[in-house]
Amino acid sequence: MSDVLREKNRPASPAHRTRCIRLMLVGSFIGLFAPIFGFLVGTIVRTDAIVAGLEPLLFWMMLGMFVGMAGVGVALIGALQWVGGKHNLP
Repeated sequence: MSDVLREKNRPASPAHRTRCIRLMLVGSFIGLFAPIFGFLVGTIVRTDAIVAGLEPLLFWMMLGMFVGMAGVGVALIGALQWVGGKHNLP
């Protein structure tokens, strides 16, 4: 591996700090808006249709919750990398 890539992937480098912040922001937005989007899609879908034995609102809301949980997981990974890189210390 070249010296440039080693320096870029070093835990205290600015590129690593930017990657951590990006992961936290993207994960937070997904975790916040995925359940809302699932609720929205569930209300738009026909009410007489049954998907996998569930009502559409419940199905899409659950799908949004699972996607939101994955987003929160991404945000937590970014936060753990941020703390592990000691970016929060002066």
